[in-house]
Amino acid sequence: MERYINARINRYDVFAIALNKRMVKDIRDDEFLPDSNAVYKTYLLTNGKWIQTDSFRVQDVPKDTGRYLMNISCRRGKKSLEVLGDSLVSLLDFSDRVNYSCTSGREDCVLDCLRVDYFLLFSSARMPVMLLDAAHKLLFKKCKEKSKLEEHIKVYALLSVNNKVTDSVLCYEYYSNAENLSAYEQIFYIDTNQRKIWTVKLTYDVEGAGADAVKVCTVDLDRNCFVQENAIKNNPTGVLKNE
Repeated sequence: MERYINARINRYDVFAIALNKRMVKDIRDDEFLPDSNAVYKTYLLTNGKWIQTDSFRVQDVPKDTGRYLMNISCRRGKKSLEVLGDSLVSLLDFSDRVNYSCTSGREDCVLDCLRVDYFLLFSSARMPVMLLDAAHKLLFKKCKEKSKLEEHIKVYALLSVNNKVTDSVLCYEYYSNAENLSAYEQIFYIDTNQRKIWTVKLTYDVEGAGADAVKVCTVDLDRNCFVQENAIKNNPTGVLKNE
């Protein structure tokens, strides 16, 4: 596990929540009770050092530790950059790389090189706003459905002109079914300078992962809409309709 994390450290925020031993009231076997005035400290591994990022009293222990840590990441601004996705998706041969390297038994799957964990990124309640120019913004809207067997997440990029939404496009999607041990995911990369969005649909099963053709659309600031370009593998073109 340590080797795995070290090889992919740029993809993760590594946290530790610690309590000073002076604030421990009672120890029995492998469990302990903290003092009533105990304070936990939250540290983030940064450039090889543990940097304190937050603290909370024992009576304020978070009910959802994962959401608590995601909110810390958002406050530090890292997720505002990650919401643009990973630039690997925009490579001309990205789909070919996935289909070649992510079969069962291989250890060099290109998906392990992604620096953005899209699923964790959109587990956060906060959706950043990306400025394109004085009038245009990209907003993000998340829809989520979950049952005992299925989970379905959709995230749309919304084009806003003078605070009015004029068009939308599906940029991220995740679906899993516990019964058939399979899932699919659409990941993306947004280049705000080129005004382009790359998307690719991935499928996962016990045999590994596969990728469809990468699709590209342009953010047309003159017509205030998203325009589909040729997919990298010659998919049809067309203007994306409002979702």
